[in-house]
Amino acid sequence: MEPDSSFLVALVLVFAAGGVVAAVRFRPLAIKIGAGVLALVLALVSGVALVNVYYGYYQTWSQLSADLTNSYAPFTTPSATGPHNSATGPGRIQRVQLDGAHSGISRTGFVYLPPQYFQPRYAHTRFPVVELLHGSPGSAANWILQINIASIMDQLIAKHFSGPVIVVMPTIDAGHTFQECTDAPGALDDTYISRDVPQDVRARFRASDVAAEWGIGGYSSGGYCAANLSLRHRSFYGAAGVMDGYFRPVDGPAAAALHFDANLEARNDPLLAVQRLGPGVDPLPAFWVSAGTASSKYALGSQAFVKALHGIQGVNFTSEPGAGHNFYAWRPAIPLMLAWMWQELAPPALRVHFPIAGPVDKTVLLAPKTGAVPPAPHIPKARQSPSTSSSPSRRTPAPHPTATTVQPRSS
Repeated sequence: MEPDSSFLVALVLVFAAGGVVAAVRFRPLAIKIGAGVLALVLALVSGVALVNVYYGYYQTWSQLSADLTNSYAPFTTPSATGPHNSATGPGRIQRVQLDGAHSGISRTGFVYLPPQYFQPRYAHTRFPVVELLHGSPGSAANWILQINIASIMDQLIAKHFSGPVIVVMPTIDAGHTFQECTDAPGALDDTYISRDVPQDVRARFRASDVAAEWGIGGYSSGGYCAANLSLRHRSFYGAAGVMDGYFRPVDGPAAAALHFDANLEARNDPLLAVQRLGPGVDPLPAFWVSAGTASSKYALGSQAFVKALHGIQGVNFTSEPGAGHNFYAWRPAIPLMLAWMWQELAPPALRVHFPIAGPVDKTVLLAPKTGAVPPAPHIPKARQSPSTSSSPSRRTPAPHPTATTVQPRSS
């Protein structure tokens, strides 16, 4: 029985109810107090468990243990990354301290290095980079524990749905202060994510020094960050992926992070930024957007953002039927976004070495708990925004993988 089991929640509630009954029926004061305290504790635990079932934070006890102990080694070793091509081996996850020379911020993050990074043939190759941003509240470890990014990347590369990329996962929040990747009085998180992290990664790893070969993506608040930073710094990124993000500061924690300052909000408003753009603007990152239909706030915001880009560039927009605002929806979308990122970011030389097999196969849409490839589920075709085909693009892109989606776990 795993921590995301509905049966476990029901069982805890039954024991909580039993504690209440015991507190009422038994006369000794010590028993009443003990039963009452036990019932209260179990009721609180059941509430936390219900939240976990909805959002899918912890699907295994090992995930929960790793987060509680702040020990992620079992999830960053090669054997933990799941199935891979025996000819290339798995990629590797490194936990790193990412320092900020300009922002003065220093936080822990993770870097995924693809199998080819360690092969002599590519010893002098600088690889494209995707910077992935977590939600709020959250941590960079969410990409390791909940998303299982190493297994996803290993499978995408081994099955030729993507070539080798470096994936950088910085921490975007300091404790319980949600800065939403913005520069505001007392914080320079925009500077940290958009300038310091790339500078640090380029200095320590063989990461591309070409801005067009860097992508940025994220879910929820990380999606807002990806949209906002890629538009504020259009020459820094070649592509941006947004999963269930919001697109105006007032629709999320960004407004509070900006101290509800109207001028700062206007400068950190992705929807407003797009509405101010005109056809032919260059540079402009390519955009990939996904949203679940079960969460109207994020679905409507995503549709408004895609509509605003109509006439400026084509947008890969995936509508996920029935998906909520949780990891059950984001995890299947990640391989689609990463395969698309490769198509946008890879330089011609690497494209020759790593030709793409075709659309993303459904067996890599969801990295399972055990690392084994799950039975193929029924996968309906996702609804596409008309702008995917009817809007002119800023460039002639390589063929994109067909956007598909799995039916997510009910939430």
